[in-house]
Amino acid sequence: MIAAALTAGTLLGVVVSAVAAGIGVTAAFSTVIYCADRADELRRERRSGAAWAMSVAGVLALAACLALVVYGLILVVSKGK
Repeated sequence: MIAAALTAGTLLGVVVSAVAAGIGVTAAFSTVIYCADRADELRRERRSGAAWAMSVAGVLALAACLALVVYGLILVVSKGK
């Protein structure tokens, strides 16, 4: 029986992992949006150094977001065995 292999601990682990992944991806993408908006405001104020720093932070947050998505897809594909 497949249902017998599913324990409460396993189910709790899946729920905790899903919540953590959801919060992590949401926080990373929110940081991308914030940094892009703030960099635009700083450019309008002619503060190019700060705008550049926010742009770099936004690119790093976007890379983290994409890395989290790719990692999740790799986990889904590798668990099929």
